[in-house]
Amino acid sequence: MENVNTIRTIVTVLVFISSASITISYLLQSPKASGLGAISGNATVYKSRRPLDLFLDKLILWSGILFGLSTLVLAVLKTA
Repeated sequence: MENVNTIRTIVTVLVFISSASITISYLLQSPKASGLGAISGNATVYKSRRPLDLFLDKLILWSGILFGLSTLVLAVLKTA
């Protein structure tokens, strides 16, 4: 029973870290649209992305995967 509580604590920490990582990475990204200019077609469609934005996209992706898997593990451990 002590091992299950230890694993539950570790996975809970992973959930908090991944959710904070998703939130912070999303807030640090630069906007992808030009606001209301995108409606009328004045926005630049083929704008090159900064390396930081590409890194943040990958960080959000992997943090989301980690969040989903760790939440699934917590749900399974709750029933145990």
